[in-house]
Amino acid sequence: MNRLASITLGLLLLCAAGCAKKEPKPLRTEPWLAHPPARASASGDAALPLTRYVLGDRSVIRFDIATKRGALSGSVTRVSGELRVDLADLTQSRGMIRADLDSLSIHAGSGDGDTALLARARAALELSSDPRAPVAFASFDLTSVESDSPTQPAQIGPLSKRDAGSPLSRRARVTAIGNLLLHGFRVTRRAPLEAEFAYADGQEVPNSVLIRSRSPFVISLETHGIVALASESGGKGPAATPAQAREVRVSVELYGTKMD
Repeated sequence: MNRLASITLGLLLLCAAGCAKKEPKPLRTEPWLAHPPARASASGDAALPLTRYVLGDRSVIRFDIATKRGALSGSVTRVSGELRVDLADLTQSRGMIRADLDSLSIHAGSGDGDTALLARARAALELSSDPRAPVAFASFDLTSVESDSPTQPAQIGPLSKRDAGSPLSRRARVTAIGNLLLHGFRVTRRAPLEAEFAYADGQEVPNSVLIRSRSPFVISLETHGIVALASESGGKGPAATPAQAREVRVSVELYGTKMD
């Protein structure tokens, strides 16, 4: 009986000693670990932060239309949007581009009948002439980016001292993939692009980006429910050509400025 009491007393003392030991303080995980750690670039340089570029007034979208009666061309000049660029891995970049269709212009190679062409193009897009009507726009939602060089990572590294004397710009060739919303129809499109990033003196992160099409991407008018209207007069010449249009070849020239 005394032996049992001794064992019980020993267990109680051990429990008391364990309870008296201070619990370790919990490790604080926020805000330092609120976001995943930045990725290191493949070249070993420190990873760059996600960088925002807002598209400026010089941005323009151009298009060409081939018809049986000749080529047509045009542009949309009010382009806005924002790109969120991962400079350490361009394939992780995302963004949205919007084009105000009221800034549409269109003309024939001969320069004749441009007013009639524009009126019929606006009618095909169902653009209202009422200034109080909501703004009609097309948009491209960038959902993924592919590198055109399988052997090299799509990245734009920071400038360093070893870059002194070299051109303050770097280029990358990629293919942008996203959803094109036009005339109420949303369709996935691929666009081959070249991006040129420019650095200001003393800056490690590029302060601007110029994105150009390497080749046009094709938009099917039928897919987007755009029906070119026939000429009211039924005559010949440039005013009648849009009735023959089936697709549009589109190129972009986008100017982005870094937002702090």
